[in-house]
Amino acid sequence: MENNKEAAAAAESHGTAGKRARSGDCDDTADDFISRLPDAVLGTIISLLPTKDGGRTPVLSRRWRHLWRSAPLNLEVSTRPPGVPPSAVSQIISQHHGPARRFSFHCHGDDDLCAQAESWLRSRALANLQELDIAYAKPQLLTSLLRSASNILVAKITHCDFKPAMINFPFLKKLSLFCVSISADLFPRLLSGCHALESLYMTNVRAVGCIRLRSPTIRTIIFRHSYGETAELIIEDAPRLVRLLVPYCERKDSVTIRVIRAPNLQILGPFFAVVSKLLLYQVGSAASPNLSVSIHTWR
Repeated sequence: MENNKEAAAAAESHGTAGKRARSGDCDDTADDFISRLPDAVLGTIISLLPTKDGGRTPVLSRRWRHLWRSAPLNLEVSTRPPGVPPSAVSQIISQHHGPARRFSFHCHGDDDLCAQAESWLRSRALANLQELDIAYAKPQLLTSLLRSASNILVAKITHCDFKPAMINFPFLKKLSLFCVSISADLFPRLLSGCHALESLYMTNVRAVGCIRLRSPTIRTIIFRHSYGETAELIIEDAPRLVRLLVPYCERKDSVTIRVIRAPNLQILGPFFAVVSKLLLYQVGSAASPNLSVSIHTWR
């Protein structure tokens, strides 16, 4: 009889806890191992979520209610779902009191957003932005965004056209360019403004003439070209370059790579048969002879 009472009490307690968990108002004593993590860890988790999902975390429990406002902000702005619409951005950054980690802007070239985008990036909420992801921005808007986020560490630019502009990135370490157009004389100017650049990833970069590269800091270059056109990459001077990778090309592509000076180059390749020319000049020295070349051919 006594055992039956204990079992009934346990079942009732379990049912009450289950209802409380389902209601979204679990307290700190609930069996929730994630909520027991330190605030700093939970903030990192929230910052890795899409903006809308991160903004919904306060409903999970009282333990989470204050976290979103102080967690590193991952702000994804887009005119298409699932991103945050531009009309909601000002309210989000006014309510968020934590640091900014990432700003993604995919608004398909709406030049009317130029002034707004500049004001967002100059706000206190985005003052310490680390990552910038821009896609489909017209030249004027692209220039405004880049000028307003000069302290970023990582930048990804997709489906954009560069126009002449003085851009300075003193802290940028990683730059990724996907399907962009840039004049041959502007590309060196872009790199000259990247004083701490270590990694450059280029995919389908259209440039009038060849792409010339000089960088005293760069260590890794990944170059992929698949437009079915002739492409030429000339590495004129890269004293710290260690890896030059050409991971994939289409069968119909024709790529010329000239390495004039890269004394610390150790890894080169893999190359496919479509790499029509590979010219190496002063790439190594007696003190750095370990150059690994991998060439792949079509069967």
